[in-house]
Amino acid sequence: MMKASMIRAVLGLLAAACTVLGAGPAAAQDTAPARAALEQAAEAMGGLDRLRGLDNVVMTGFGQRVYYDGGGFITGDEHAPPKWISVTDAQRTFDLANHRALNQERRSMQFPFAGFFGLDFKRNASLQTGSELLDHPLPALLAALDPATKLGSVTTDEGAIVVEFTIPGSRSPAWIGIDPRTHLPKFTRWISGHPNLGEVTTTAWFTGYLPFGGVQLPMGLMNQMDWRNQTSLMFQVDSYRLNLDEAQLPVFPAPAPAPAAAPVTAKVTRLADGVWDVRTGTAGGPVIEFARRLVMFEAYGGEAQTLARIDAANKLVPGKKVEAVIVTHHHFDHTGGIRAAVSRGLEVISKRGNEGIIREMVTRPAVYYPDALARNPHDLAFTPVDEKLVLEDPVRRLEIYHTLEHSHMPDGVFAYLPKERIMMEGDFGDEAWQLHFWGGALAANIKHYGIDPLTDVSVHGSGPLTIAQTLANDQKQIDAAKEWCRTTQAGGRYAFGCPVQYDTTGPVPLEAR
Repeated sequence: MMKASMIRAVLGLLAAACTVLGAGPAAAQDTAPARAALEQAAEAMGGLDRLRGLDNVVMTGFGQRVYYDGGGFITGDEHAPPKWISVTDAQRTFDLANHRALNQERRSMQFPFAGFFGLDFKRNASLQTGSELLDHPLPALLAALDPATKLGSVTTDEGAIVVEFTIPGSRSPAWIGIDPRTHLPKFTRWISGHPNLGEVTTTAWFTGYLPFGGVQLPMGLMNQMDWRNQTSLMFQVDSYRLNLDEAQLPVFPAPAPAPAAAPVTAKVTRLADGVWDVRTGTAGGPVIEFARRLVMFEAYGGEAQTLARIDAANKLVPGKKVEAVIVTHHHFDHTGGIRAAVSRGLEVISKRGNEGIIREMVTRPAVYYPDALARNPHDLAFTPVDEKLVLEDPVRRLEIYHTLEHSHMPDGVFAYLPKERIMMEGDFGDEAWQLHFWGGALAANIKHYGIDPLTDVSVHGSGPLTIAQTLANDQKQIDAAKEWCRTTQAGGRYAFGCPVQYDTTGPVPLEAR
């Protein structure tokens, strides 16, 4: 930590710089310390004129990204082992003259995944503008020094001099932390909206500066979220190239047009008396009628999808509204609509072990990027499931069970209507999956709990299928996973999840080795 005397000395220098810049309008005087600190950082990086004279910088390297911002681990416990995504063949081209970057990288999941698309190291490309450029000190510093940027206060944090700034078009401020010893940027920090977490503040840390063409640039980049201090990116640079000829640069795609604000619509399919499948696109689940209320299965996707399903369900039975939602597990795709559901006052029913992470989701603020819960706050009403929970009244009996033998979600639940013989589940399977690594779970849970479903309604997919169809799909995907493991191993690769441990009947026999 920087000593208090050193911090005071640095702030004193900044105050002196304000005086040197001369008296003027109050607003100009207020920004002088911030500008002085930023210009000192620019000088340490190679000089402001040199930085502004750069047309492009190309960075290459490798690293890891966290899966689903940390919301895709096997449980929602903060000590659950992380899941990582490998990043190789990474190249980020900063087109500084046009305030944009093109990020290109190959990715592969470091855990079993449901499709080749998550495991094949396909090269991805994304165009980045605005706040997406703030995770590297060079574009961040140039953005902070742009005449159109609004400069704010100068404070101290993490042993650094911190300058607040707001780039044009942003709803929220950002910060750049400057090391008082080297005057080089130590970190940047910015705020973004998040469907599960309200808002997230991310800090990008910069280490290992080296000179390239007279410009000091960091070799180590690491991003960290303010939620659980979750590291979201670890990246090691292996090269920088400055002011390359156009022939060596990638072609930047044209900016994608802003998506039309088309309303999300829900499709309603009757499954039985008082039971409907309510789905948006290829995701959804049943809505079940009880004597005084409706209960919805899953809050999948996001705010728009969940509110569309609730609104559609509320039109099904005059005088009855959705008052509760069953959440199969904590994964961020399956809880993307939790904040929206709670904004409508819905009770949340899930495995007891999910309460902590769900409570974290719905109690985080969304000040700069308000969502449905920020606009209509409600406290969380949580009902836990241990091994079994029964919802029953004169109209309906619904059984909710803890999911067993499921490596993807140990704290999962599924539900069953015994009279209608309808099972509803999330991530037991999906007709669109290409691979399946936990395919024994469906049959294992049916057998363990002694239930006898005819119909399976998966959160993922087109809608209800027979149990036989679901098992057939699962086995086809299991066989594909076995073949993928065989071919990758034959090629000298030992992939995560291989060899496959389950088929639809349960654990497969082990081979002596």
